Amino acid sequence: KVSKIRVFQATLQDSLPLINADDANNLFTNNSYMNGTGQSVCIIDSGVNYSHSALGGCYGNNTNFSCKIIGGYDFCADDSDCLVRDFDPMDVGGHGTHVSGIVSGVASGAKIIMIKASNSTGAFYLDDLKNAVDWCTNNASLFNISVISMSLGGELYTSYCDSDYDGDLSVAGDVVNLTGSINNATAKNISVVVATGNDGSVTQMSSPACIGNAIPVGASTKSDEIASYSNRNSLLSLVAPGSNINSTWLSGYAGVSGTSMATPHVAGAIAVMNQILNLSGRTMNVKGTNGFEGIL
Repeated sequence: KVSKIRVFQATLQDSLPLINADDANNLFTNNSYMNGTGQSVCIIDSGVNYSHSALGGCYGNNTNFSCKIIGGYDFCADDSDCLVRDFDPMDVGGHGTHVSGIVSGVASGAKIIMIKASNSTGAFYLDDLKNAVDWCTNNASLFNISVISMSLGGELYTSYCDSDYDGDLSVAGDVVNLTGSINNATAKNISVVVATGNDGSVTQMSSPACIGNAIPVGASTKSDEIASYSNRNSLLSLVAPGSNINSTWLSGYAGVSGTSMATPHVAGAIAVMNQILNLSGRTMNVKGTNGFEGIL
């Protein structure tokens, strides 16, 4: 009999053309493809399965730069109360591996630093989150980190929330200034992209996307519409594909939707942009309200 040949396609292959990442990655100039080569994205998440074949299958442990995942740190090695730390950011949930696959798809030449800062339930303690941002900033020169990607969120805000995160107390009684940490990162021209959250609000976004020097990212569909679940308000000016994104998981692949998926699309795109700018002796100035000020 005559039958239709059914064709199945990886969902990330659908999202790359929507942001022209496939065109950029195939552009060859100055003896290099424009795919984020020479740049590193510091992802703060649940960890990464660095043994996944699609992510290089190895872990650089902060010394081997030939691996895709060149290094990182684990602020929650006990996976519960986050009282133990080590240098092995193996994923405990799959979320961070999914995000890493998206970055790798958008910026195939970029390296990844994974900072595991959540426990096995996906919860991030504020002091660990602040320390994770600081780790990325303090090691930016060593690993050439130009982007920090955070697919996470907390309380909802209708306006900027800087003052709510500039002096909280941790469990140990230490002052935790997440706003200051994000400001320090942007002062070094490190873009900090943060998911706006998935509550479907049209007046609020989750923290810390509402911190002024962060770049909040909402989600769009493959029909180029704002996703119904995506938080957005007047602070939001940037959306990226976030619906039904197929990417790497703990084992194999999985399709997931959310602003968490949109955020690494932007992080990877910024890595590609920074590579292109560096080739012409320019840099991106990311300081200022809502992140971007311009290109120098």
